[in-house]
Amino acid sequence: MQNFLLLLVAFLAGAILMALELVGSRVLAPHFGGSIFVWGSLIGVFLAALSIGYYLGGRLVDLIPSALLLAAFLFVAGLFVLLIPRYGAEVCDRVLMRDFGPRANPLVACTLLFFVPGMLMAVTSPFVIRLTARTIKHVGRTAGMVYAISTVGSIAGTLGAAFYLIPAVGTRALLYLLGGLLILTAVVAAMVRKFRRVAAAAVVLFALCAVSQPGYAEERILLERDSPYHRLIVAEEGHYRWLRADNIWHTQMDLNDPHGRGLPYCDYVDLAFLFNPDIRDVLVIGLGGGTIPKRFVRDYPNVRVDVVDIDADVVRIAERFFDVHAGPRLAIHQADGRLFLRRTNKQYDLIVLDAYYADTVPFFLTTREFFQIALQHLRPGGILVNNVVSALSGSGSHFFRSVYRTMGEVFPNVYAFQVPESGTRIMNLEVFGVKSETRTSMDTLRQRAARMQGTTIKDDRLTQRLGNYVGRTVRTDDVPTLTDDYAPVDALLHLW
Repeated sequence: MQNFLLLLVAFLAGAILMALELVGSRVLAPHFGGSIFVWGSLIGVFLAALSIGYYLGGRLVDLIPSALLLAAFLFVAGLFVLLIPRYGAEVCDRVLMRDFGPRANPLVACTLLFFVPGMLMAVTSPFVIRLTARTIKHVGRTAGMVYAISTVGSIAGTLGAAFYLIPAVGTRALLYLLGGLLILTAVVAAMVRKFRRVAAAAVVLFALCAVSQPGYAEERILLERDSPYHRLIVAEEGHYRWLRADNIWHTQMDLNDPHGRGLPYCDYVDLAFLFNPDIRDVLVIGLGGGTIPKRFVRDYPNVRVDVVDIDADVVRIAERFFDVHAGPRLAIHQADGRLFLRRTNKQYDLIVLDAYYADTVPFFLTTREFFQIALQHLRPGGILVNNVVSALSGSGSHFFRSVYRTMGEVFPNVYAFQVPESGTRIMNLEVFGVKSETRTSMDTLRQRAARMQGTTIKDDRLTQRLGNYVGRTVRTDDVPTLTDDYAPVDALLHLW
């Protein structure tokens, strides 16, 4: 029975450790995004915690071969995890205020939040090996069995957290669950030597911790959910409803005009009609709250819209909270945007790429190969509108200028417009790639805007938006062309 309990402890500790590493990405993402720097920080910190925990566990168990000591380590680790929902956001905010840089910020925050519990859990394997091995002759067999069982636990924790727990219960609840499981694992370890009083005390303390969860400020939060891709929040303020994905306000909807104009950058898509007044078929990659497709269906009766979003939760939220519903002229597809284009034979007059987030960019939607695929699905005179969040020049502009350079190597003509309404230094930048060998002059575009503003094109500020053209002097000689082989978007995104 003793060996069974110890092996159960090894299994549970392995499962909790990997689940904690995965949920750690959701703790960090609202503050640092989901870049490779965040994942590199998580993996590096947890590996460092394992290394030190294995070493310390091996030294300590030789000095004090006691299951009670193992139980104490796991108990403290559980308490530490229970504190993360309360203080995690504050720690991340303080790191951002100090600003150690885009690479060091997530590394520092990850170390502060996850190194100690990871190290304390790592002592489990050497303790279990020492306490279950009967003779020197069987140490190798015992060690192999313990690490195998611990690894099976890690697999269960990884798949369980990624496939079920994170989407089902959310970050905060999952952290409380993991902290509670760690304390119960400590109880199991304490029971090895029949320390029943210790186990009972641990259960009582855990119960006290559970009922003392922190209160949260009253907010008009309509929904808070962890999808496989983002932490999604739907909130209301005044007569506006918002969709937030991680740390970015993604959609704004006026409750008095649900199909009207939303965040300022969405209005710039109408400029596409100046390049091609005969737009009929539109593809929008990235649904969010559906501002662009809803308005196009309402304002342009000859337009048919396909929308693609990889996140099924986003589709459900758009339908439930943002009045986005499929119909004769609006089709909604839950799929990866690039894969959708590869699988369809349909041709479009306009493709809107709105799948980037400020600090989380799917690199495979930025590359020359992707833009070539998009170009093949545009009719002659078709346009790709690419919504980029970046600085226009100077520090923070590398991503925009790389995208501009890459699109310029694929599309015959490229235009960029800044959206000053969205920010001063970091802002939305709308990059237009036009499938036409003839470049339309700005004079021609201004004449069309004066004629079509508020009538054919349902925007009475069209001329003003056209005036935010950034010119043809975007510097690109110091930034790379983005390709499937080399697209360092995380390193280019120096936003804050």
